[in-house]
This record gives sequence, structure tokens and C-alpha cells, in this order.
Amino acid sequence: MANINMNELSKSLETLYLDGKFEKAVDLLLESKSALTDVDFHYNLGVVYAKMGELGPGRYHFELAMKKGYLGSDLINNLNVIKSQIQVADISNSDFLADKVINFLSTFPVGYSVSITLVLVAIFLILMRAQLVKSKLIVALALFISTMPPVLHSYLIADKTFAVSMNELKIFEGPSAIYDVKTTLPAGSKFIMGKSDKGWFYIDHPVELSGWVKKEDVGLL
Repeated sequence: MANINMNELSKSLETLYLDGKFEKAVDLLLESKSALTDVDFHYNLGVVYAKMGELGPGRYHFELAMKKGYLGSDLINNLNVIKSQIQVADISNSDFLADKVINFLSTFPVGYSVSITLVLVAIFLILMRAQLVKSKLIVALALFISTMPPVLHSYLIADKTFAVSMNELKIFEGPSAIYDVKTTLPAGSKFIMGKSDKGWFYIDHPVELSGWVKKEDVGLL
């Protein structure tokens, strides 16, 4: 929308939300996308979809808002509410520690890891200047540890494709509807995609959900 007034947009969205006109609120957000930041666009869409009971699109947009850099308590609470309603073994509540670590790292941009490294390096340099740390071995070890956040983030996340089931999702034993259905997931489940075959994706993790799903049924993060 050209020359949009942000105050008017906010008031319009609030009015539509309070009046329960959620579909019109979605339409307005989609029309106003170019005028909003990525975080505001995805977070507000997540709020509206969640209020409509559309857990798949709701979680998808909340996850994208988090990936874009927003980690507010309101977003985390909304995600927790959705996950509590799903009650399924997806990547965010897998029993495997590796899945938990990968899911945690996937929720924020690599820039956050770099920021953590810069803060840690600054702290160690201050300690060195104040001569509170004198051992070269300790300094070297501290600097090495400081570089780990972005290294781990890049190593564990770089080649991973995360996705959310937008609707109820059937997992097939092969890349075609002629194969047997292994299980059905509720909308809003999160997992890691692997190889693809034409119109199909393979779920890699969590391993208990491994199988093939239709591309149009998932939203890639």
C-alpha cells in the first residue's frame, strides 16, 4: 500500500482484531506488507491466525518473526501456547538433545551468535587490561570459547531446512500418495526437511516422524 499512515494502520488492525474480524485483519496485513518491518508483519499475522485457531499459519509466522530477530516474551508465550495445544513429538520437544540444540539455534539469526562472541571478547579484553587474567593459556582458551557460538550456529544450522505443517499433515512411506500413510501430524508441527522428490519433501528430524510429505502442505522457515 503506497503512502500508508502507520497510525491509521495500527488503529485499523486493532479495531478489526477487537471486533473479531480476523480474516479482514489478515487481508489488511497482506496488503500492507511493504509498509511493515518483517518482524511486525510476521508477528501480527501470527497473532491473528492464532486467534482464529489456525495453529499452522500461526506458528509459522511466529517462528519467522523469531528468526528475523524478535525474541520478546509475548512471542515466546504465544509459541508455547501453540505447542501445548499440538501435543506432538516435533523438533521443539524431541527427546534427543541434538534436536533440542538445533531447534534452539534455529530460533535466532546468526547475527545474534556473532554479537555474543563480540561481547565475550570485549569482556576478556577488559579483564586482560585490568590484569585480572594473566595466564596466556586461559586467555587463549577464553578467546577460543568466544568464537564457538557463531561456529556452532553455522555448522549445525547452515544446511538445515526447517518447516511447519500448515494444516493437518499426512506422512507417507514414499514420495507419492500411493504409499501407505505412516502417521498424521496436527497443524503447527515443526521439523527438519531433507531430500526432495518433485512435489515431495522428506522429514529428516525428529527421526520418529521421518517420511514423505507434500510440499504444498508445509511452510519453509
